[in-house]
This record gives sequence, structure tokens and C-alpha cells, in this order.
Amino acid sequence: MSKLPIIFDDHLDHSKIELQYFVDTRIGKNTCKAKCEFCWLDKPHLNHFKQTPEEAEVIIKGLEHNGFKVVPIVSDSFAENGKYLRSNIFKDNDDWYMGNAAWSSGRPLLQDNYEELLDLCIDNNVKTIIMTSHGTEDKSKDFKGLTQPSVVKKATARIKEFSAKRQWKFKVILTFTISRANMTEQHLQSYFAHCEALEADVIRLNRFADKQGIYEHLRLTKEDTIACYQLMKKVYDQYEGNVQLSVSEDFGNWGVEVMGFPAEVGNCVAGEYLFGVVYPDVYVCPVNLTLKVGKIQPDHTIQWNQEVIDQLMAAKTHPDFGGCIGVAYPHSQEIRDYFQDLKLTTVEQK
Repeated sequence: MSKLPIIFDDHLDHSKIELQYFVDTRIGKNTCKAKCEFCWLDKPHLNHFKQTPEEAEVIIKGLEHNGFKVVPIVSDSFAENGKYLRSNIFKDNDDWYMGNAAWSSGRPLLQDNYEELLDLCIDNNVKTIIMTSHGTEDKSKDFKGLTQPSVVKKATARIKEFSAKRQWKFKVILTFTISRANMTEQHLQSYFAHCEALEADVIRLNRFADKQGIYEHLRLTKEDTIACYQLMKKVYDQYEGNVQLSVSEDFGNWGVEVMGFPAEVGNCVAGEYLFGVVYPDVYVCPVNLTLKVGKIQPDHTIQWNQEVIDQLMAAKTHPDFGGCIGVAYPHSQEIRDYFQDLKLTTVEQK
């Protein structure tokens, strides 16, 4: 059997502006039941936000009517025992480049009602479940609040058992975050072996972003990123199993040409064709929900802040940019300085 192609994050269609619309950004006991130290949602102006599905649906439909492509997102798809999955907002949500997917820490699927939650996925025509695995074995935690791999293992086993029972094929994606601590051939090989043993379908690799600004020793430099692309390609080329590789666009464009992706992949379109929304605010990036670039109006149009857009485009010419504003912003003081004089761009500046 021929090797499956490497999956890339496809933002190549610029015919519509994509809004990743966060309906519930809370973390903790009511949603993901975790509080990972470097979670991008763990910010004072985000971590208490939620809308009812009914409220969100009205706004989403209004934005779509005005020509936007809208992808509804919650911090955990199984939040509040499936409240959001019981609504209409995730039904046939195939506009996302990863298809109609459920995202989870895995913890909600350890509850006694996990079959009910997975049945709700079927009701919504969800075909993919994505979870983050922090390594392959439980150990003392490098970061506070991380979900141990044993949780993800058990959740994956339950998904597989349920799939066989209901004859509904879920694609299981396990995500691993790559930093200078695990950017080795041995680590990547162990992650593929781990996914193979669990019968996961896809291993997704994303780049560590130092949101708190306190882990500089873990950040990938330009040279590291180039080497990391080469390493991912080498390990996957040599891998003989059935697990497919997916590479997040947050690795950026330094050295991306070795992957053989279409020419534009790795060049951030955040702030141009891709935005994050935490109502009513529109942010330049759905991961770095810091820089406000617009506000949704009562008629579901967006009032844009051209000054922020201009600053963003200037920042993208900086040598530290590297193709992803979600990583460059927390890692580069000079890039943050591009925005320091703007008012109302962060909660701290209000």
C-alpha cells in the first residue's frame, strides 16, 4: 500500500474570510476538565466566556449571510455533558479544513455516559475526534495541569470500541506538541509507535508556543524549525505503519519547502483571510486571541480596525515572523512592539 500524503492545514482558498467562532472558551471542570499551563485559552479576558448555542447560532447565521465562512469552536466538544452537541451549531460542520471534528482533552470520555456523548457525535455527523497526547507514558508533569497519556489511551480505546459497536468509523487524531525538548528522531518514532499501538489514524504535530514568555529554552529557533521539518519528513518517509502524518501550519515557512506542500502553505493568513472571534470581538488570529482587529456589529457586519491590520502586515515583514503570528507574537518582543501603541488591542490596555 502506498504511503498516505502528509496532511497540511489548508487555508489556500481565499474566496471567503474564515472566522473561527468560539462559543465557549472556558477550560476546567465544566468543559475539558483540565487546565493545561500553556493553553491558548487560559487568558483573563477569555477563560470565562460562553454563549448559549441559541445565541451563537443567530450570530453565526448572520455572519454567514454576510458572506463569511464561520467555523464554530468550543474548548471541548463534549463540554457540559454534550450541551453544544445537542444543538444545531455542529451539525455537518464540514467547512473546517479538518472536516467535521470533535476536539477533546479525552477526560469527558472517561465519564460513564461516554456512549451518549459519542452518539451525539453521530447525530452531528462528526467523523473525527482530536485529542492531545502529552508524551506516551505517564510521568511527572513538565507543565501544570496537563492531561496524562493514560487518559488519552483509555479515551481512544473507548472510541474504538464504540465505533465497532455502532459501525460508525471515527478518525482518531492524536496531537503532539514539538519543542526543543522532544525534537529528536527517537521521540518522533516513539510517537508514531504509540499511535500505531492505539490504532489511531493520524498523528498531528504542532509547534510549541511560549504563551507565558517563560520557556525561552523550549522555543524553536529558525534553525530548529528548518531541522524539524527535515526530521518530520525523514521519520515519516521511513515509517512503515498505517498512521498518517498531519503537520500544523504553526511551524511556519522556515524550511517548509522540504515537505512538498503547495507553495503558500506555511505562510500565515491570519489577519488577512483567517480570524478568531470571541463575541463581539474579532482577533487577528484564532490561536493568539490577543490583538483585536474588529468588532461584530448588530447587523452582523464587522467594523475593522485598519490600524491593527496595517501593523500586522508590517510585523509579517520582520525577520522573526517565520510564517505564523500565533508563534511569532509571544516569541518576539520586537513584533509585540509593533502593536504597543495601539489602544484597545488587549484587555490590559483597556
